[in-house]
Amino acid sequence: MKTAILLLCALACAAPAGALNINSAVKEMAARPGIQNASWGISVKDAATGRVILERDAQKNLLPASILKIFVTAAAFDLLGADYRIRTGVYYDGAISNGSLNGNIYLKGAGDPSLGSQFIKDARSADDTFKLWADAIKAKGINAINGAVVGDESLFESVQPGSWAWEDIGNYYAAPASALTINDNLYKLYFKPGENPGDKAEALRTEPLLPELTFKNHVLTGPGGSGDNTYVYAFPGLHEAVLRGTVPRGPAEFAVKGALPDPALFAARSFSAFLARAGIIADREPYRTSSEPAGKPELVTETEGSPLADIVRVTNKRSFNLYAELLLRQLAVSRGLKGTAAAGIQVLKDFLAAQGADTSELRLADASGLSRVNMTKAVNFTDLLCSVSKKKYFEAFRDTLVFPADPEATGHIRRLGRDGLLAAGLRIKSGSLAGVRAYTGYLRTQKGRTLAFTFIMNNYSAAPAGIDKLHEDLLLKLAEHY
Repeated sequence: MKTAILLLCALACAAPAGALNINSAVKEMAARPGIQNASWGISVKDAATGRVILERDAQKNLLPASILKIFVTAAAFDLLGADYRIRTGVYYDGAISNGSLNGNIYLKGAGDPSLGSQFIKDARSADDTFKLWADAIKAKGINAINGAVVGDESLFESVQPGSWAWEDIGNYYAAPASALTINDNLYKLYFKPGENPGDKAEALRTEPLLPELTFKNHVLTGPGGSGDNTYVYAFPGLHEAVLRGTVPRGPAEFAVKGALPDPALFAARSFSAFLARAGIIADREPYRTSSEPAGKPELVTETEGSPLADIVRVTNKRSFNLYAELLLRQLAVSRGLKGTAAAGIQVLKDFLAAQGADTSELRLADASGLSRVNMTKAVNFTDLLCSVSKKKYFEAFRDTLVFPADPEATGHIRRLGRDGLLAAGLRIKSGSLAGVRAYTGYLRTQKGRTLAFTFIMNNYSAAPAGIDKLHEDLLLKLAEHY
């Protein structure tokens, strides 16, 4: 007994002082008001060796929010490659006679997020792409269409998960993942705020124009500087939305973003109108199909989208849900499976298991983290990041994560660590839902080590800003002591 006690004392004395200090700090943080009754999973490992630096409930099942995007973006880099480009095809059926096509033009979507994107660097505008398509159609000798322009989204199942909240559906961040995505599947809705808080805010117009979309407007004017607190309640495929919430007093106009109710139909209508302006008239109304066209339509042309690395960059830095969902379905199609969320999730689980992550209790409903039924462990993310750190694409992937004061990032996370020790060494992805704050990424310490870290906190009652500060302090301690 005496020998055992002496051995324990010796081991304790041999433990690094930094490890003792940081464990003591975590214990103190976990006991704070607003946190003491929360669930807090922590997993920090040396990325090169896999050695555990810090753990606290790392195996506990927790809701991850948007850090979940790390799974699909890493898988996309690994399975598709940073230079992978998605191709959108233009096809026709029927016959061409005396300059007239007796058939339809099909826009065959393959899930390219960059078509008309305002977020992806150097992405072609929708009109620039339309011109390429129109020129190719003219080169086929087609000057008139006795048929319609058809938006073909049959490659993907674009239904949003049933576990997404109703208040999210209809807003830009929950846009449907159509195989024929265009303009980021969003529109802007402009309001005229009232003169005083509580006054009704008038809905003015949408950009682009969506004449078929109608609104029941209950939006009020909020205090000056209160920002966008408006929700668009709508369902995919339906063309009536209910508007609730507030827009800030002060500006003459204030824009909020909604989700296109039917992106493939919008693409077909937009291209049909573009053709008409170019002198190629279709005599039938454009429509959308989610089924493969009968027969074998002939290829007119294909256009390539932006490199996958640019898509992943926006997915991680802007935490863009739509792109994560499109990548999930792209993974399924790349493996010869149907472009469904369920098939993509299976590919994702297989990939994670191959990287050494324990997927036995992993439960996923989406790739973006918007669902509240997702269930992960902090160590799942850390194990994946350790594996990625040994890949050839590591530096390129690390560069898609947010750094302090990152001009490409959005939200609170770009303020984390912008001054001092973390400014150069931190690359991070954050996630947040009501009662959820999560962070994962890489930290380069003062001693030159690279740590892979994950922090997931659920069901806290403290102010979110306080949760951010707590984790910033924890990252600083890790940077200083390891």
